[in-house]
Amino acid sequence: MKTLFCSLLLATSLSVSASWQLDNNQSRLDFVSLKNDVAAEVHQFSQLKGHWQDDGSLSIEIAVAGLQTHIPIRDDRMWQYLFKLDDYPLISATGTVSPDAIADLAIGSSKTVRVPLQLTIVGQTQRVQSEVLVTRLAENSLQVNTQAPIMVNGDQFGLTEGLNRLRDLAGLQNINPMVPVTFTVRFEK
Repeated sequence: MKTLFCSLLLATSLSVSASWQLDNNQSRLDFVSLKNDVAAEVHQFSQLKGHWQDDGSLSIEIAVAGLQTHIPIRDDRMWQYLFKLDDYPLISATGTVSPDAIADLAIGSSKTVRVPLQLTIVGQTQRVQSEVLVTRLAENSLQVNTQAPIMVNGDQFGLTEGLNRLRDLAGLQNINPMVPVTFTVRFEK
């Protein structure tokens, strides 16, 4: 029994160590909001975690509390009215990237990969397309950058009411529901 337990423990630890873990300190996710059709501002989510398994499954969690707009009252309002932080503390993105897509990627080399993602915001899931550049930094280190912004339509995620509330609170004419999102994430094996 002890041998079986040790074998299971070893197999589990090997499979966990084989996955790619997102390094939050070397990663960032930015989005741009457009107000009154002329004022664009860049915001960031600073708390990311995730993994990319050797079977190709990819999972990223974005902590809503990690939102940084550099205006505290706006952060509070977005947490409360747009992202409903108390009920939905995480935004998630899941997808699959074939292990073959990076198997032959040499250190210092890059490759463009299309990745369909299931994005979940405030409990609503939509499919979005992303095109990313994967660069092998070292044998056990990958960097993944968006090649072009991912366009996220807030209306498709049920964010219209929250956007309208933010608009009214800020005394704006409009807030565009289409939001370009970019990221640079580092995975370590």
